[in-house]
Amino acid sequence: MADSSALAQLLLENGPLKLTLLPDLGGSVGALTYQGEDVLRPVSSGADLSPLQSGGFPLFPFSGRISAARFAWHDRDVALEPNFPPEVHAIHGQAWQAAWTVAERSATEARLVFDYAPGRWPWPYRAEQNFRLLEDGLELTLSLTNHSDELMPAGLGWHPYFPRQDARVKVAVDRIWKAEAGMIPDQLLAPSAEEDLTSWRVVDTLDLDNAFTVSAPDAAMDWPGRRLRVRMTSDAALGHVVVYAPPGQDFFCVEPVSHAPDAVNSKHPADVTGLKSLSPGETFLAKISLKINAV
Repeated sequence: MADSSALAQLLLENGPLKLTLLPDLGGSVGALTYQGEDVLRPVSSGADLSPLQSGGFPLFPFSGRISAARFAWHDRDVALEPNFPPEVHAIHGQAWQAAWTVAERSATEARLVFDYAPGRWPWPYRAEQNFRLLEDGLELTLSLTNHSDELMPAGLGWHPYFPRQDARVKVAVDRIWKAEAGMIPDQLLAPSAEEDLTSWRVVDTLDLDNAFTVSAPDAAMDWPGRRLRVRMTSDAALGHVVVYAPPGQDFFCVEPVSHAPDAVNSKHPADVTGLKSLSPGETFLAKISLKINAV
């Protein structure tokens, strides 16, 4: 937890776009505006601030939940620290709850770095975020490098929060991950009519907290009252998207990620879940692009 008044802020500007980064708060985004309009939810103010109140944060070296914070990997039993009480699961890795270092910066670009020393996650790694602010959008490149001397399970993603207001959303979803019971999905099904996002849907009509596979890593959000539209495209390596649209909240999330929740424990093969195995020294890299315009 942190006090927003004490957080170091890094500001990038390019034409109508401004991006504020909060390296010490999990490498999160404090704000992204276009012509003064919020594209991402601005960070809350006050004490006891976490990345969950930010405009978005990174997911390394996995996304989503790992059931009961345990898994087996190449004859090794791994027991992680549950990091989202009161849940017994581990969620989103370590990087989102750690301070990041500003490795490079200019007026329009910044590279943030997090080096993880092995703990309960037994593999050291380096995570990087490269933010490049364009006149019409944002390019975010995520990379994960295995610094251990053995194979490491790997995944990455980004968890942006969009302001709800009168938003509509459209995502090229294919199938949906669902749970027979509990919070850990293990079934890959065709989405119902209520879950289908391939046509424009008003966010206020949705009640979703699900991962989907996507036919193409492509999503769009617009706010008719503000005449603002965002198109988010991602590399093919980000073959899943999590849509979180809880009723009654002032935000929604469309999260490009590389793998299904609990992929390390899944009965499905890696070519279905998207789980990567990184060799020593290998880097997994993926880019997310937000094109922003008035409509």
